[in-house]
Amino acid sequence: MQSDRLSRTPLVVALLVLLALVAGAPGPDVGATGASASDASSDAGPVLTARLQRALADPAFGGRDTGGTLAVWVFFTDKGLVGAALQQAFDRAEAELTERAAWRRSKVTVGRRLVDGDDLPVAIDYVAAVGQLGAVPRQESRWLNAASFDATAAQVRAMARLPFVRRVDLVLKMRRPDLPVDPSAAAMMRELGAEAARNNLWNIDYGGSLAGLVQINVPPVHEMGITGAGVIVGMLDTGFKTTHEALVGVPVIAVYDFINDDDVVENEPGDPASAHNHGTKTMSTCLGFYAGELVGTAFGASAILAKTEDVADEQPIEEDWWVAGLEWAEGLGADVISSSLGYYAWYEFEDLDGNTAVTTIAADLAVGRGVVVVNSAGNQRGSSSFPYIITPADGDSVIAVGAVDLEDDYASFSSPGPTADGRIKPDVAALGVQDYVADPGDDHGYGTASGTSFSCPLTAGVAALILSRVPSLTPIQVREALRMTADRADAPDNDFGWGILDAYAAVTYFGAVIVHDPLEDTQDTDGPYPIICTMTDRVALLPDQLFVHYRTDAGSWTALPLVPAGQDLFTASIAGQPAGTTIDYYLTATDELGVTSALPPFAPETFFTFAVESDLTAVGPLPARGFDLAANYPNPFNPSTQIRFDLARAAQVRLTIFDLHGRLVRRLLDEQRAAGSHEVRWDGRNDAGRDMPSDSYLYRLNVDGMAAQRKMLLLR
Repeated sequence: MQSDRLSRTPLVVALLVLLALVAGAPGPDVGATGASASDASSDAGPVLTARLQRALADPAFGGRDTGGTLAVWVFFTDKGLVGAALQQAFDRAEAELTERAAWRRSKVTVGRRLVDGDDLPVAIDYVAAVGQLGAVPRQESRWLNAASFDATAAQVRAMARLPFVRRVDLVLKMRRPDLPVDPSAAAMMRELGAEAARNNLWNIDYGGSLAGLVQINVPPVHEMGITGAGVIVGMLDTGFKTTHEALVGVPVIAVYDFINDDDVVENEPGDPASAHNHGTKTMSTCLGFYAGELVGTAFGASAILAKTEDVADEQPIEEDWWVAGLEWAEGLGADVISSSLGYYAWYEFEDLDGNTAVTTIAADLAVGRGVVVVNSAGNQRGSSSFPYIITPADGDSVIAVGAVDLEDDYASFSSPGPTADGRIKPDVAALGVQDYVADPGDDHGYGTASGTSFSCPLTAGVAALILSRVPSLTPIQVREALRMTADRADAPDNDFGWGILDAYAAVTYFGAVIVHDPLEDTQDTDGPYPIICTMTDRVALLPDQLFVHYRTDAGSWTALPLVPAGQDLFTASIAGQPAGTTIDYYLTATDELGVTSALPPFAPETFFTFAVESDLTAVGPLPARGFDLAANYPNPFNPSTQIRFDLARAAQVRLTIFDLHGRLVRRLLDEQRAAGSHEVRWDGRNDAGRDMPSDSYLYRLNVDGMAAQRKMLLLR
């Protein structure tokens, strides 16, 4: 038995169980995390909730499985830890945090530990004792201090009498309503995108996604170079078919199937054919990219994929898998959660108070750990049984998303607020009628789908764009940016919330917007190297907190003040450096709200770089230097691009790809070439054959001791 648990043997636990069942009375205080067992429940003793009692009394209750068992939550009084064991558990929980999760939590835990009692595991003795009654374990939740079980009515009544059980409740379920699909909508959406592409309105050909993205003003954000890069989006859904051409390039950090307890989120033998349909569609709305067809709001972000919904007819979506998926994704460092589901069966309107539903409690706990949680408001408008928002959309820290059509009217199905305690919901709205999505049945196909299921990932993507520009923002700041820039911010209501999103305004709401053309490689050893930028902010900048940070040859960073030069211009100068020096740099600005923004975002982990080289020549007439390097085409590109160069005479030619940190990515060419025009294709892979992520890259041509380079943009 582990030292951080109660020093009980299984026999002692069994005796306590037996005594409790016989006496029907609470047992002794066995230790807690932050509260005693007697403090953990204000009831006279452990109780079955009213809805569970009704279910047990009703032989026709529809929540039973074919074997007659019920799925129930068992909430415990404490974590079974006291004294030194408790402190050791805190230390261990903090040490087990991933670096990414620790960084994200640090944004909301200033001055206190990164973990608290909710992060400690459920007491294994308690779970084992419930299991000894014959109940079958399903999931455990550290945050809720609970475990779910499949149990008979007799087992439920027995577990309610255990001394360390605070409450027993139903695991809530729901079935997702099917919304109609217009077969002609996909063609209409594609034509809207094609017309924009013909008129060269944007650098990206958005295909059928254009209308939904224009409605929430996403393209100007992408034009800024902000794509969600550096942000991790966790998606909780039915499963995901990542082989689709619009999803194959998404950097996927981790996957897990909580239904089958394995690491496969695509369909497996025995799964219904439709199992991964919904998740594939929602994932494409947020993260997908295939130029000319579909572009997600945050196509540059990375993904964590959790299969938490079972679409089999006999197994409705159940909330304990959702909670388990949420805790798992948070632990891996997810910055944003996109959840296109919710629960309402067996809930009453009074339960929508932001503090009752287990998914709502878990969602708010995730926000308290620095995660932006975005959830569908629901498709229940007009329902005779539950015409309200669904859980966890009622959470006071959750960003609930309603649906609108392309005419900016709320969708006929979009669940309205308020919450039971009178708060306005939803928070914001986005397109949820005939959204353009990847077709799960065809890796090269597309179609449309409707529901707040799709306005949710659109919004989660915008949240990722906000964090991609200013990573230091907290979830509540992200929510404020979304709300206060939406089109009904001055008069929010329970149909639209604060209104239809404005992604560009939300992305630029916090932190200075810094615009700068990065320096390129140079032969100039005298210097100085001028750094010129513009900086704008909706609040005042702190003049003594504007810097360019630079280092040479990966040494220590030096900060130089940026000096105002009028008209939002700021300048600084880096001293000249000897040939062969590599210079890295980034810019930062802090405003009166204390928000610091950087360019590039996530600096100093990311930065600009240029080299002082002796063999670099400026671009000149072809006869003078004997070669010319043309712009690649297409640009941006996916999956490949053509690089053309011209030679006035035969020469030894080297063509290489670098990232913006100056790291070698691919050696495309190193050979003798004849005079004339040449084209070389880059397939977006490195020398090891692995796909490179969405980002800007440099391609450099060296010819007989001279060189030239250009920049290109890979968009997965």
